[in-house]
Amino acid sequence: MKRTRTLVRPIWVVLLIWMVAACGGATPTAPSPSVEERFRQANEWAQRGEFQKAIAEYEAILKEDPDNVSVLTNLGVAYYQIGQLDQAIAQYQKALSLAPQDADIHSNLAAAYVQSNQLDKALDEYLTAVQLNPNLAEAHFGLGVVYLQQGDKDKAIQAFEQFQALDTGQDPRASDQARQYLQQLKGE
Repeated sequence: MKRTRTLVRPIWVVLLIWMVAACGGATPTAPSPSVEERFRQANEWAQRGEFQKAIAEYEAILKEDPDNVSVLTNLGVAYYQIGQLDQAIAQYQKALSLAPQDADIHSNLAAAYVQSNQLDKALDEYLTAVQLNPNLAEAHFGLGVVYLQQGDKDKAIQAFEQFQALDTGQDPRASDQARQYLQQLKGE
């Protein structure tokens, strides 16, 4: 005749199970999303044009990680997209205080200055951007716009031609505008 054995647990195991159940800890909780996952989600919202959601998430991330240059920059972009230029400028300036050699951020800040009609500041930022990265096409386009608004035809032509030389067609609207500006400036 075969005997069945009863499982005998050590008393500490029984007590541990009882304590966990009594504390309500038997139900596992899902881990909270990482900063990277939240940043990715905010970027998806921004790409879909849901800027308010993106802004809220970027700001929440910055409460935990206030020196995150990527989050600061993208928050600036989101504010720029909804026309809150002062907020955009503030975020770009914070990002530049942490990454002063980032040409893209200088170019973004310059674009915000152009939109807020601060052309001298825009010019300084675009010049810094192209000094840091001479191949940054959008900074050359921005320089062309600033020079055009300031009435400096020769420098505008030079900047738009440099943009065209570097243009990869990533922004077809900018490509088309540069061509139109050059035709207009050259009287074609």
